[in-house]
Amino acid sequence: MISARLQIKPATKEQTYRSGRLGTIHASYDELVELFGEPHDCTKDGQWFSSDGKIRVEWAFVIKGDEGRVFTIYDYKSQWPLDKIKQWNLGGKDVKIKDSLALMLKVE
Repeated sequence: MISARLQIKPATKEQTYRSGRLGTIHASYDELVELFGEPHDCTKDGQWFSSDGKIRVEWAFVIKGDEGRVFTIYDYKSQWPLDKIKQWNLGGKDVKIKDSLALMLKVE
């Protein structure tokens, strides 16, 4: 995986509302942690808690300078240990986010 010069900042939970699945990212958990830092733990009480239990971890960011360009990376209904997952869901509100992230990650 390569990194790019894409400027991002953490998104709030509210910024991710109404986002949906846009594609798939091919990366390991360790690669995502190296690139984005630790994800939100969606199994613990708090604003990122997944009430239906379908998501265990999630990264959420906004592209700097364009607050509408939110993206999330998350597991969905996966029973695999996090360190064994090689395909992650990419979420967002704008399909163009895939083009921006393709500079950083293997995105389909």
